[in-house]
Amino acid sequence: MMEAIVLVLMLAVTVEALVEYGKLLAQAAVSRDYQGLAVMAAALVVAVLLCFATGADFYAALGVHFAYSWVGVLLTGVFASRGANFVSDLLSRLNSIKK
Repeated sequence: MMEAIVLVLMLAVTVEALVEYGKLLAQAAVSRDYQGLAVMAAALVVAVLLCFATGADFYAALGVHFAYSWVGVLLTGVFASRGANFVSDLLSRLNSIKK
């Protein structure tokens, strides 16, 4: 049961990250403001490279296997690229719901 909850949370964070990256890419193209985009791209690239270098795959650890094994590592990198800020925000939101 707990693994299913963790998987759903991971998928939600991964989807949110992909949508946010797409939104920021579109905004940067329209406004020609590439500095923020460069920072997010750097975080994404570093996180994905670290996941490939270490073989980190949250999805495989939860028993989810993709047709191509590298997809799990890539998505784990996307998840990780959201960083501590996102995790802190998520915990704050969960804590406020609890109260």
